Amino acid sequence: MTDNTIDEKKLERAIRKIKHCLALAQSANENEAATALRQAQALMREYRLTEMDVKLSDVGEVESALFRAKRRPAWDQQLSIAVAEAFNCTTLRHWKWSPAKGQVIECATFVGVSPAQNIALYAYEALHTKLTQARKEYCSAVRSGVHQSQYSAETAGDHFALAWVWEVQSKLKALVPQCDDDPAGHPASGQELVAIQAQDKALISEYLATQDIRESRKSKGVELDTNAQIAGMLAGRNVELHAGIARGGDEVFALSATA
Repeated sequence: MTDNTIDEKKLERAIRKIKHCLALAQSANENEAATALRQAQALMREYRLTEMDVKLSDVGEVESALFRAKRRPAWDQQLSIAVAEAFNCTTLRHWKWSPAKGQVIECATFVGVSPAQNIALYAYEALHTKLTQARKEYCSAVRSGVHQSQYSAETAGDHFALAWVWEVQSKLKALVPQCDDDPAGHPASGQELVAIQAQDKALISEYLATQDIRESRKSKGVELDTNAQIAGMLAGRNVELHAGIARGGDEVFALSATA
């Protein structure tokens, strides 16, 4: 490892600590939840402030294990965009041939200055799992007549999912460092954080300039199912983070919907 790259062990420790704090960020006790969230914010801030001299070599790209045949739906694309913006990353649509599926598949990738892209991928996959289940339940409710729609159950489910993402986007933004004072007394200022974000964006742009990237076509505007939108917004509003333990003992943040 050269002096120009971030220490991998230090990076792993930072990611592990941040994930652990995010896991505790929705305790039943509001004071405990707020404290855990501030700690996660402080850790991300502290890590980047101590790594101000980052290089192009510190920009990384990670690919999601989640994929769709040929094309990801609009709600999936919007979810990856919302996550990327919240963690100061860029998301790309990546197509590749899958020998196992015998066809082209698409997945989301995240580009950022470490460890931002890793945290973004982690948040995206956790939210995607929850949203997929919520959409499935809504589609079933449309088929059974519990919810009325002028569209097919699948289309109504897509409209539900888009509204869900819009509602959850504000919750994502609350997970990243803000420009307020560090609870631990770190002398970080809003100007320093803005400088970090600008530096990261410049490095990401420089990285992307070396890649062969095609611009995505803009989707046409469509009229959305109002009932599905309202249901999606209400479901998204109830999404909260709470402590969860993955197999193998790794700390993760799980997602649940309150009653």
